[in-house]
Amino acid sequence: MATEKNTLEMLEDLNPRRFNETDDEKYGDFLSDFDFATLALVIRKSLGWFALIFIACISACFLYLRYTKPVYESVSVLKLDLRSSAGVLGFRGFRDESVQEATKLTTISGEMEFLKSNVVLSRVIKTINLDITYYAVGNVINQEMYNISPFKVVFDKANISPDFLNKRIDVVIIDTSTYMLSYNFAGEKISKKYQFGDTVKNEKFTFQVLPTKHLKRDCINNEYYFIINSDEAILNYLQKNLSVTLLNLDASTIKVIFRDFNPYKAADIVNIIDSVYLVTTIESRNASHQKVLDFLANSLIRTENNLKQAELNLQDFVEDNKTFDTKSDFNKYISKIESIENEKLQIKLKITTLEDLEQLLLSDKKEIETFIPSSSQIPDPQLIEAIKLRNTLYHEMSRLEESQKDNTYAMRLKEKEINTVNQTLHQLISKNKRLLHQQIYELNKKLNEFENYVAELPEKETNFTRLKRFYSLYDKFYLQLIEREAEYAIAKAGTVPGFVVLKQGNINKVPVFPNKKILYISSVLVSIFLCIILVFVRYFLHDTIATQKEIEKSVNAAVLGGVPEYNKEKMEFSKLLVDKNPKSAISEALRSIRTNLEFLCPDKPKKIISVTSTVGGEGKTFISTNLAGIIAMSGQRVIIIDLDMRKPKVHIAFDKENIKGMSTMLIGKHSVEECINKTSIPTLNFISAGPVPPNPSELILRPDFDNIINKLFQHYDTIVIDTPPVGLVTDAMIVMKKADVPLYIVRANYSKKGVKRNINKVVRSGDFKNLAIIINALQIINTYGYGGYGYGYGYGYGYGYYEGENKGIKMKWLKKISLFKRS
Repeated sequence: MATEKNTLEMLEDLNPRRFNETDDEKYGDFLSDFDFATLALVIRKSLGWFALIFIACISACFLYLRYTKPVYESVSVLKLDLRSSAGVLGFRGFRDESVQEATKLTTISGEMEFLKSNVVLSRVIKTINLDITYYAVGNVINQEMYNISPFKVVFDKANISPDFLNKRIDVVIIDTSTYMLSYNFAGEKISKKYQFGDTVKNEKFTFQVLPTKHLKRDCINNEYYFIINSDEAILNYLQKNLSVTLLNLDASTIKVIFRDFNPYKAADIVNIIDSVYLVTTIESRNASHQKVLDFLANSLIRTENNLKQAELNLQDFVEDNKTFDTKSDFNKYISKIESIENEKLQIKLKITTLEDLEQLLLSDKKEIETFIPSSSQIPDPQLIEAIKLRNTLYHEMSRLEESQKDNTYAMRLKEKEINTVNQTLHQLISKNKRLLHQQIYELNKKLNEFENYVAELPEKETNFTRLKRFYSLYDKFYLQLIEREAEYAIAKAGTVPGFVVLKQGNINKVPVFPNKKILYISSVLVSIFLCIILVFVRYFLHDTIATQKEIEKSVNAAVLGGVPEYNKEKMEFSKLLVDKNPKSAISEALRSIRTNLEFLCPDKPKKIISVTSTVGGEGKTFISTNLAGIIAMSGQRVIIIDLDMRKPKVHIAFDKENIKGMSTMLIGKHSVEECINKTSIPTLNFISAGPVPPNPSELILRPDFDNIINKLFQHYDTIVIDTPPVGLVTDAMIVMKKADVPLYIVRANYSKKGVKRNINKVVRSGDFKNLAIIINALQIINTYGYGGYGYGYGYGYGYGYYEGENKGIKMKWLKKISLFKRS
């Protein structure tokens, strides 16, 4: 019972319900178990889908091109002249290069927006006749009849009601003189025949339909229609299809692009836009020139007035200061001051001389007769003469003193004369002193005046310099304005546009949309991408084991070999095939496995081989019967025991009944000899499972089971036991403990990838050193040499041990036709 308990605990860990893989585990297996052989299998099985995807993408591309109107493009290239008015006027400043670049870009952007503005487009509408559009009705696409319409409509837009603008009016040409006109009016379709040239008139519109030179006999019975466009619709049409882009900033070139379904119409519109832009630019430049001329005229008046005022201010300064050169005046007045100082000094010397003379006269000394001042010191001649007279009188008196006495008349007369002369001298000295002091006063007055003038010279020099500067500035600016006015008057007379058309809009008959080459290449790339996605998704969803190599690198058990798939017919249950096809690929594969088995137990001449799998349908019964058959065909005595007592299948493989077998033997109802059945191979026998018991596990745990095995070894060399799936019930683990070589069957493209972890857990938990794996139903590209013979098998049965498993098996045919079927 202890052994049974341990076995049950181990089996609980191996329960398939506990092997449900999480998304992280699947993704981890996907990364770690990447297998090129599996990838090749997925690719091979997806080849049909690849062809379907490729055909679908190419067909979609073809249909898109077939039912899509081609769009044509016309391009003109303009080179802009970005000279500014300030630059032309000569008012250039110093700018940083980045500022100049930004200014240039701003100017070009402004011109590009101007080209797309309503100002230009409104004039384009007036220049080109876009008021009406003619179409020919086609089977798939309606074609615009630009300039090739077989008829034309003459109308006045004032006579067209807004209700009929942008509405379709159908025309069917009956013959070269008659047509049928159809239109919707008040919810009713009206059709009426008219002659070309008749006036079509009602309360909503008035127009005439006239034939053109393009009206040919092949136009008869063809359907046409025309649309009278409103100004808003035309403007929206131009704005929608017109684009202006920068071509080269350094060269100041832009591209004018217009797209339309008609290449001739696109080229005409581009060229008309250039022409309108040319006229608008000339008018704008003329207006700009006139504004500049007005500015120059006003500036000339203001500058002339300022110049006159500067002249008056300069004139007033010269009149007030009586000089043009204050620097030379400064030197001149300094010289005058020095001259006055010298003159004052001379006068003071004269005053001193007069004072000395006066002192001599007051001293009444005779020595005075020897004092005769020079005329340079005493400029008054009377004073000099009086001094000479006094000296003469003193000489005469000296001579009289020698001959006469003091009281004589002659002496008294001389003294009287001398006194008179002295009085005269005193008077003259006083008079000259007064005159000299008066001169000094006058000189001091002049000196003060000159000194004050010299002190005012710096301020006058500043004012004079300022007045001259303003005068020079206004004079230069006035002359410059006169020159610019003359230049702009000449420029206005010969105004040229501010751009050059480097390339005119041409008629390009190669559509820019849709681009066939790009679309076909894109469709091929899309199909390749979808195929890659399909392969990736199918590989990622391919959660079954596909190759022998995948098992070998992932499990801790030996792989004995692989058995190729049998696809000649659909087998509803397992059969013994090796006796009927001894040289088939399946037989050869099983012989190889038989050889490998000898290496697992070389020391045991007699051995027990248990065969199990994870779930039903993986081919354990098929491998058990046919492997036992191959071993028996080598001369060994082999017996197969069907221990899958819940779902017995071995007796079906040999087309025998299951009345008695292991279940009845274990309960002692039948003996071993009674339950042995013979097969078509003389050395191969089998024991069926017998009736289904309620407790298969307990029966296997009885000592009777070991006694049966020992008894069978007395007559057989190899015992092959077909056990239940190890992931469903506990019976298999019990038998695997007793087996010399436990075999684990994995079916390619059927067994889940979780089986690899299941096998590893079985090896770790059960300590099965000789556990070996056989891969069943290998395909041609998945084996190491067993493919291509046309052998293998399929299963249409399963073990319904758990609820819902039969449903999954029954729905297997749906998976085969689904896009992401389990391969």
